[in-house]
This record gives sequence, C-alpha cells and structure tokens, in this order.
Amino acid sequence: MSHNNDELDRLQAEVTRQEKVIHVLMDFAERSLSIQNSDFSLLQSTVILEEQVRHRTIELESALHKNEQVTRALRESEAKFQQLVEHTMVGITLADSLLFYYVNTMFCHITGYSEKELLQMNPLDLVSPSHRAEFAEVIRKGMAGEITKADLQTEVVRKDGTTIWIQVTGGLPVSYNDKTVLINSSIDITERLRADKEILSLNIQLKEQAIHDPLTGLYNRRYLDEVLPREFKRAERNKGKLSLIMCDLDYFKRVNDDYGHQAGDEVLRTFASLLNSHTRASDICCRFGGEEFLLLMFDIDEDDVLSRIEHLRLSVQKKKIIFEGQTLRVTASFGVASFPDGVTTPEALLAQSDIALYKAKESGRNQVSLA
Repeated sequence: MSHNNDELDRLQAEVTRQEKVIHVLMDFAERSLSIQNSDFSLLQSTVILEEQVRHRTIELESALHKNEQVTRALRESEAKFQQLVEHTMVGITLADSLLFYYVNTMFCHITGYSEKELLQMNPLDLVSPSHRAEFAEVIRKGMAGEITKADLQTEVVRKDGTTIWIQVTGGLPVSYNDKTVLINSSIDITERLRADKEILSLNIQLKEQAIHDPLTGLYNRRYLDEVLPREFKRAERNKGKLSLIMCDLDYFKRVNDDYGHQAGDEVLRTFASLLNSHTRASDICCRFGGEEFLLLMFDIDEDDVLSRIEHLRLSVQKKKIIFEGQTLRVTASFGVASFPDGVTTPEALLAQSDIALYKAKESGRNQVSLA
C-alpha cells in the first residue's frame, strides 16, 4: 500500500512541474515578442512545446486515475481479506516464541481471552504444562526454518481454567511489521476427540460382543474359528503342546423339557462358571453351540489336562443348581485330544476331540475320554 502512495505522490509532483514549465515558457515567449515585435520561430516552438506538455499532462492524469483505481481495489481486497480472517471458523495467530502479534476473533473465542489480553501473552502460557516442552520445540524448529509445516495436537488451558484440545497447523516464518513470525491456524478438536474415543470404545464393545456368547460370557465359536488355527501354528512352530477338550452336558434336553428354557439357561451359566474356575487364565473357554463347550489349553502335559478335567467333571456332578426353589443336578462328558499326538491340522485336532467325546457318551456319559 505504501508503494502505491509513493507512486501517486510522484505523479502529482510531475504534473506540477510540467505546469510550471508551461508558465515559464509562455512568459518567456511573451517577453520575446514584445521586444522583437516578431519572432515567429520562437512562437512556433512554444506552441509545439505547449502541445507536448498538454499531451504529457493528459497521460499523467490518466496514470493518476488508474493508480487511484488500483489503490481502491487494493483497499477493498484488504478489507475483504480482513473480514474473512475475522469471521472464519478457524483461529488464526501471528506469533513468535515470545508474543502474539495478531489474533483473530475465533482464536479469542477458543481460548476465552480478549484480543488485548492475548497480545500481552506468551503463546506457551496457553499450553498445558505437560505439553509445553513439545510445543516450544515445534515453535523453535518453525522459527529456524527446520520444518516446512507443523501439525500437532496439544492441550490448552482456557481463561476459565477448563482444558481443551486444539489442532495447530503452521508453516514457514514470515515477516510482519519488521518481526519474524509464524502464521498458525487452530481448531478446537475437543468434541471430535471425545467422539473418536466413544466410537473406539463402542467398536471395542462390538468386537467383544461379536466374539462372546451373550448367555454365558464365554468366547463363541466364531472366536474359536479364529484362534484355533493361530494357536495351532504357534504350537507347531515352537514345538509346544496344545490340548483341545470338547464338553457336553448329559441329557440337557430333559432339563429344558422338564423345567423350561430359563432353567436350561441357568444350567448353562453355572457350567460356564465352573469351567472358568477350573482353568488357568491362559486357557480359552468357548461355548461351541447349544450345550457343547470347548476348552483350549496351552503348554500343559496330557496327564495334567486329564487330572484337571476329572476335577471339573466331579465338580459338575456335585453342583446343586437352585432354580425357582428347585434343585437341579446335571453331569457332563468330556473328550480330550492333544497336539502333537499324530495330529497335523487344527481341523484334525477338533475332529479327534469330537471322537473322544463320542466315546465318553457311548461308554455311559459322565466321564473323561482320551482320543
């Protein structure tokens, strides 16, 4: 803007100078004519010069007019830009490592401070203590030109003491009123982060629901289909041991027929609880479907597996299940298969445990059978 004003002053001075030249020449011509009474050549030269000056004056006036138009357009553009900056939904600041030199209305709204207050503050004063070192380092690198773009999330303390999260984006340093500053834009992302956290939590819940049986809380068959091949490969790779136990509640249909499905659900929940209490934290308990359950045990000798499952069988047999004032009793059969005992695939391991369970049922139920 100062450059346009200088050009305007220069053009106006040129017009003034040309007018003075015209007057001097005209005075000189008049004096010459009165003295010599006729000097046509001088008069002719004067007329020609006057015409040239007139044309030059027109050109200068036209240039002045165009300059005024350019100046007006620049002022209008600057006003529009200022209005845009002030009414944008993004906080905009010009600052170095010590002070703010410009803040827009939205940044004042984000932080809760007035423009006057912010222009007397160090940018780090707004940042939570736990984030100041990181933010100061970004400012240092930005001012030094070590980074071409900064983009970080940081926690800010508002004037009322509440904390919010903002995303700050900046670029290379620029000159502003003889100061080297960074232009930064800031967006309040507190609600977005909260929503992201809720979505993440919801996704975790949905995932948990997708792999758990809603009645017993145990893993479901979908999870078993996912984990069995993975754990089988791990045992194969590490030359480890893996046992799969298939469990089935004996004559469970009679419970549903005699006492109703709600009683059957209570029996299933009780068996699941016993299954959990007789296994290690590393073992995986699944409801395979209906009254069938699967237990996956890692890095354990087969004799130890058989001992643990026998204790579980006895606990089921002794358990009194109280439902609506009635005492229910059930038993369970178990089939055990282990890797590497001649088993080469997870599907074969599952098939072997099923065969062992069938043997237990055929042998009179309420017992543990080994494949």
